[in-house]
Amino acid sequence: MKEESTTHDMNVEQLRRLFHIGSDMNKSVRKRGRTHQKADLLSRSLSHPLPLDKSQMDILPSALGQLCHSIGLLAGETISELLSDPSTDIAAIKRLKHYSKELSAQAKSTAENDVAIAIYYASIAHALVFHDRRITRFSYERLENSFRCLVREKWISKDVSILLKAAGRYCKKKAGS
Repeated sequence: MKEESTTHDMNVEQLRRLFHIGSDMNKSVRKRGRTHQKADLLSRSLSHPLPLDKSQMDILPSALGQLCHSIGLLAGETISELLSDPSTDIAAIKRLKHYSKELSAQAKSTAENDVAIAIYYASIAHALVFHDRRITRFSYERLENSFRCLVREKWISKDVSILLKAAGRYCKKKAGS
């Protein structure tokens, strides 16, 4: 029995081009999927309150500490609100920076790590823009570059992007001084 050709009389070069088109489309779909995943993860992360500091929890009796932690999670401002409010206390922003650094170290995926790093840099950006304080040892040049790279990411939310752009301008001005 004669087998039917599944190539429909295409030559090797035509098949190669068709394969590349298909693989390029798959890459594009995967990239859009990762971008959407990161955007969703960032949105969820920003909607959570900043957990109580471990040192605050340690000085309380165990049951009271758990209760305060739960109440804090229920009543506290979200990370997004902390970052967008110019009056947020610098101590809270430093806690957020430390917390996001821990999240990055514990990340189980690239997306989780990228989101934690974005929040880390957003906390640094907040301190620069709203408190005129650099809460990192990174140079202004390095910070400006990092902010610029993050702003280019399609998954960064508009509010975070605005903050990062303002911090980038701040760093550029400071580096030029």
